[in-house]
Amino acid sequence: MSVHEQFRNVFSNWDKEVFRNIHHEDFLFIRETELLTLEDHVENIDRLVTTTNFAEKQNKQAVLIHENEYVSEVRWRDGDEIVTAVVLLKNGKAWRQIANRVHVEDALSSF
Repeated sequence: MSVHEQFRNVFSNWDKEVFRNIHHEDFLFIRETELLTLEDHVENIDRLVTTTNFAEKQNKQAVLIHENEYVSEVRWRDGDEIVTAVVLLKNGKAWRQIANRVHVEDALSSF
């Protein structure tokens, strides 16, 4: 099962430990202004899933752009932004993740 399918499954039936196990023990999430460890990332997503409709939105809106044994690229719209998330894979698990947010008007003007 692809990593993208694993994420979709865990967001359909939230389980914090299953989510943690999709990630490599050395996982890091890279943001523009900070770096999240595996534990920080799991806690952040758990908070979003349990207090908002994050999981439902991910499963409805996130579109798989490309995935192979080394990388997964997913894109979705979040309000007035287009979000692109790239996950580098190691041993079949999410190892590094970085996300880019671009205002919709800026994204569309480049086409």
